[in-house]
Amino acid sequence: MWRQAVLAVAAMSKENKGLLDQHLCPCIRSIFCLAPAQSRDSQHASLDAQVLLPFTASQQVARRRKAVGRIACLSRFVMPSSMLEVSHLRDGNFFLFQAKPLQFLGQLMGHLTLSCAEKDQEISCGAAEALRAVHGFILLREACYAAREDPKLRVEREGPSTFWAKEPADEAPVFGRFLFQTERTSFLLTVLRGIVHPRVSDVQLIASVLEAVLRYPCSELNKVEEVVWTIHAQLACVSQKPLKDILMKTLLQVALLYPQRVTTSLLQASPYCDSAARAMWSTLASEPCLGDDMLKMLLWVQQTIGRQCRIVGERSYCIFLAVARAMHEIFLLPSSRCCVQLLLEELFMAVVFQVSFGLSGPQQGCCSSGSQSREAECSPVHTLRSAVCATQALFYCLGGGASLVEDIGRQGAWDMLMSPETYHTGIAVLTRVLRREVPACCVAVSQEAVRGLLERQAYQDIGAMTVFVELLDCTDFEHVSSQVLHVVQLHLQSKSMVLRRMAITSLVTLSARPQEAVTLQGLLPAVLQRLQDDDGDVAAAALAVLGNVLCLEDRPRAVSIALQLVETLPPLFENESSCVQARSILLWRDAMEVAVSTHKEQMRKDMQRSLLPLFFHLHDKDDSVAQASRETLLGAAKFLKRRQLRKLLATEQTWRVSECLLVEGSSRAEEYLQQSLPYLQSPQEPLREAAVRFIGLAGRQLRDGRQEKLRVIYEALRGKANDSSLSVSSLAIQTLMILGATAQEPPSAFRLQALCYRLRRAWRRRTLAPGAGWLCCWSCVQS
Repeated sequence: MWRQAVLAVAAMSKENKGLLDQHLCPCIRSIFCLAPAQSRDSQHASLDAQVLLPFTASQQVARRRKAVGRIACLSRFVMPSSMLEVSHLRDGNFFLFQAKPLQFLGQLMGHLTLSCAEKDQEISCGAAEALRAVHGFILLREACYAAREDPKLRVEREGPSTFWAKEPADEAPVFGRFLFQTERTSFLLTVLRGIVHPRVSDVQLIASVLEAVLRYPCSELNKVEEVVWTIHAQLACVSQKPLKDILMKTLLQVALLYPQRVTTSLLQASPYCDSAARAMWSTLASEPCLGDDMLKMLLWVQQTIGRQCRIVGERSYCIFLAVARAMHEIFLLPSSRCCVQLLLEELFMAVVFQVSFGLSGPQQGCCSSGSQSREAECSPVHTLRSAVCATQALFYCLGGGASLVEDIGRQGAWDMLMSPETYHTGIAVLTRVLRREVPACCVAVSQEAVRGLLERQAYQDIGAMTVFVELLDCTDFEHVSSQVLHVVQLHLQSKSMVLRRMAITSLVTLSARPQEAVTLQGLLPAVLQRLQDDDGDVAAAALAVLGNVLCLEDRPRAVSIALQLVETLPPLFENESSCVQARSILLWRDAMEVAVSTHKEQMRKDMQRSLLPLFFHLHDKDDSVAQASRETLLGAAKFLKRRQLRKLLATEQTWRVSECLLVEGSSRAEEYLQQSLPYLQSPQEPLREAAVRFIGLAGRQLRDGRQEKLRVIYEALRGKANDSSLSVSSLAIQTLMILGATAQEPPSAFRLQALCYRLRRAWRRRTLAPGAGWLCCWSCVQS
């Protein structure tokens, strides 16, 4: 009963143990006073020693002396049979034994080692005597285990000196080679936790013993995470350099045995990478044989968490934050440059995805100092900042200094990475710099980008797509073509404008390659849909893709595509983007040339309908649109055999083209008038002028039986009498008067007053439209 009570007391909390140290209960005092003869039972001696262990760390020297002295006495009577267990029965009275671990042996050795390092000679000598006894027990256990094929041992009446090592050899190897996994771990944790105690003075002794325990490759541990956490906690609270050196050396030894487990344990111990963790990362990465394993493990952790986190949460941000800060510390070490070069493609994509992940959450307070609490640390803002710092450290490592980082900063890339609207541009800058500095890695980086695309993780889509587009000429599509194109097709329909732009941009490059263009047939419907995209850049790129495919496809397929384009493109002539206008007009011309050989009548009708829109765009302010319209109109005139029209276009007599269209197509005057009405609302003044002028000419042909149509046009022109442009409004008023006379409706006094007012203003400004004179002359002739 008293032994159970003592064990219960030993398991009490730290605060209660301090109280217990002052007021020892009678049952514990009895342990100190027992004569050796009363503790000759091996199991009881072991139990007594286990109970006394906490008192070896007492604040009172006297208590520690008694505890260590009693343990030294008890260690003489701990029978070796307590370290053996029965395996099976042989020949009657003989048993076969094998070694077994003792639960408290590691703690016993740890406390005794700490006691050996004390200044008090009585304590250190007593602890050394006890350790010598334990040394003999361990040697005996190992000898029995090694010879267990024929270890017939009589244990019925074993004496205390039966298996005693009379003059033990060097005790250090025993600690490292012959301890069981649980014993070694327990010993290590006990020493690491007690090393900062003020009673420990001989730190060199501690260092040598720790080194001996972890010296051999067979030194297995079963609680690596707890060991790393303990070292981190101790480094955070100690200031003495000798103790820090011992802790760092122990960390290195553990890492050499378990590099992957140490890496993950350190990530968990300090996801925010405090000063102690930074020192630990630097120490580990400075070891050449550890840097590669650590970086690979960090990459594996990030990829694993990235695949698992369907819903972005605080835990995911903490892990990404820990990985980013760990990589930052490793990249800054000159010794890690070789490892970085070997894993460059994976590391580059890793930091790109870290930036993307940091931007995947709400970005609030990006420019504020932020709270130092855990909740604030595990936020998208801190993750993003750490990712950008890790990226800077990576390029610092590549460039061998700060010059490359500063060069990227001058291009604005670091600032771009901090914004969801511009970070893809920053990634593009980084990719181009990487291509310039390390061209040999481009193919591997492109493959990593493709792998990132195929993983279909939302947070890494833009980053992977940006690198993919920048290194598209380095991508091998032989094995992944269909999969990549499927992802590109999905991005074409994305709600993200950035993804749509990059997807269509990649298709522009691919469609220019004959070997890849033939594989894009399945994407053409999606590309045709992008012609209606609100983003002019996407629509312009879609036109480029269709133009490339039209040129490279075989004849039957090209004709089919051309027929679709002839119907789809005319509305784009009025697009807000001048680039889309020019490209759509030229592509419409090319489509006509392809389809005309097999669909002449249909193409003739389509060309007739497009003559007037093309005529109006001859007056476009944008030179590229005007030139494209001229070329396309000339080709249409050639096909329609309109010689006069061809001559006027060739000699650039634009002002006479409208008359030519009406003369050669008088039967289409009403249709032309209907087509010209929308151009009265054009944002461009030259197009509105051309529309008013054309209506003035075409309206004369609506005299016979079409007065109602003329009235509709008249009402449309009345709105232009107050046009913001003086030349357009003056021309509109004159046209209204002419059409009114044609419709036998004399102009009202109001219209005459308005005309006089406008003419006076025009005369003063000398800005009367050059083409208005013919209307005045014609009006006088008619009157």
